Amino acid sequence: INNHPSDHYSLIPLQTSDIVGFLCAALGLIIAAGGGIGGGGILVPIYILILGFLPKHAIPLSNVTVFGGSIANTLRNSRRRHPTADRPLIDWDLIVVMEPPTLAGALIGANLNKMLPENVIAIMLVLLLSFTSYNTLMKA
Repeated sequence: INNHPSDHYSLIPLQTSDIVGFLCAALGLIIAAGGGIGGGGILVPIYILILGFLPKHAIPLSNVTVFGGSIANTLRNSRRRHPTADRPLIDWDLIVVMEPPTLAGALIGANLNKMLPENVIAIMLVLLLSFTSYNTLMKA
């Protein structure tokens, strides 16, 4: 029973917003995977606006969703070779360099998500998505 304001409504029975949100998330992830990005910037607004999650819950949920897609892509591409160069498709050395700061940022973000109030998280989310959207549009 949903008594707390941070509770989300029950999953069963599925509501129309659940189906629309699932389809939007699936389409967003297909587009994101085609572009080579994780898709968190697409999923968080879908989870908030369509599925009705609070930002405090939508952000970790998008992280878990992107993590699942990353595992699938890694399993699919781990043995593949680059089409034009004699090397693996995945640059494992780059992963070794990039993952420690990524994990540190994830830990800091998870702690901030627990400590900060909902409105501060929402403002930070809008600022981050605005910044990344602007940079993406300038590069396109």
